[in-house]
Amino acid sequence: MSKLMPKQQTKKESRLTIGDRVEEIKNFGDHCITKAHPQFEQITSMIHTRRRGNVVGFEVKRNSRGHAINYAMVVWDQFKTPTQHHVMRLKRMETATETAA
Repeated sequence: MSKLMPKQQTKKESRLTIGDRVEEIKNFGDHCITKAHPQFEQITSMIHTRRRGNVVGFEVKRNSRGHAINYAMVVWDQFKTPTQHHVMRLKRMETATETAA
């Protein structure tokens, strides 16, 4: 009779670290709006403009099922105060030194 071994907890390397430059990932498209829409220009500019900023901290919250949800505190270039965003909504931007290597 074989006993099931408990699953080993391994700490994954984080997608982001404090001080990283990040860009917001948009998860919606402009396929549902037509050029005849009265606010077409305003809406498409919001869709195609991605905010950029710096990660200043992290926060882990639990959802109703008890699963850990990771959030990053980001200071966007246009603002002075940090805002909370799910880490999967953020993409790390490559720095000039990373692209040269």
